[in-house]
Amino acid sequence: MRLSSLKEFDSSIKLIQNPEWPEEILAISALGSLTPKSMVFLKNAKFVQKLIDSLGEAIELQVGAIVDEKFFGLMNAELKENLSKLPWLATSSNIPLSLTALSKPFYDKKMKNLNSQVDGRQMGTTTIHPSARIAQNVFIGENVTIGAGVEIFPGSVILSHVEIGDSTYIGSNVSIHPFTTIGKNCRIHSGTVIGSDGFGYTFHEGKHKKIWHMGGVIIQDDVELGSNCSVDMGTFSPTIIGEGTRIDNLVQIAHNCRIGRGCIICGQAGVAGSAVLEDYVVLGGRAAIGPDSLIGMGSQVAGGAKVNEGAVWPAGSKLGGHPAKDLKEWMKGVAYLRNMSLKEKK
Repeated sequence: MRLSSLKEFDSSIKLIQNPEWPEEILAISALGSLTPKSMVFLKNAKFVQKLIDSLGEAIELQVGAIVDEKFFGLMNAELKENLSKLPWLATSSNIPLSLTALSKPFYDKKMKNLNSQVDGRQMGTTTIHPSARIAQNVFIGENVTIGAGVEIFPGSVILSHVEIGDSTYIGSNVSIHPFTTIGKNCRIHSGTVIGSDGFGYTFHEGKHKKIWHMGGVIIQDDVELGSNCSVDMGTFSPTIIGEGTRIDNLVQIAHNCRIGRGCIICGQAGVAGSAVLEDYVVLGGRAAIGPDSLIGMGSQVAGGAKVNEGAVWPAGSKLGGHPAKDLKEWMKGVAYLRNMSLKEKK
């Protein structure tokens, strides 16, 4: 997409720096995962600072930015000077709406022409190791790579541009959506869905407008996913599950999550969008992790606990309750309430 074409999809965009930039914009980037000749959206000081922290990389990769118009007007000279080093700059009167509108053409460019109707084996576009064992009634899309010793059971669907590493097991009726990478020695049990759309919308004029997701999923080596799990694709960069992690049945991992190495996530737990679990975190059954929160390395979250949006807990935390707090503090609170209720009965 050319810079001059942005206004075709969102009339509120104003090009304020280098409007004749000649290069094509190739993608939308997530902050922290920049790609060449892409653009990012900056709605407040937190997002601007995050970009400035990686400004050298952004300049090298020729990343442009769309900034909230009102916030840009309030910026100090230093922030504006830093942003002026980008190859191009624009403003928007409504960043969430602009992101929503511009996600669609980039989604169409990446996804619309994928062939999900004709098996890639018929088209000759798949790479399948001779030792892989693939059952009848398995669909394999175009440009799929399947490694040595992989087993895929009946009814599973492997869509375009998926990579499956050596000795991985895919149970029956598993759905793996485009641009998913699964490592070696993984086990994906029946009914699990990997890479479906994330749950992202912008509410405007009484309607929930869809943010189109295209970031894919990366599952590293030696991961096990139980039956009927759901791992959503990232919005613009991948959802990631780290090496050696074990995930029980009926678990939801939302878009843009980063799950570390060696984590344990028990049944019916849910991890909301853009949350981070560092290495060796344990979530008990039905634990809920709010969006944009961070759970430090080796922490444990008790079953049924609920970590609020944006919370940050240091390494080694032990949490319980709602809102989640230090486990001992929560248990003391529960004991206090019980004792008070027993006194009232007397």
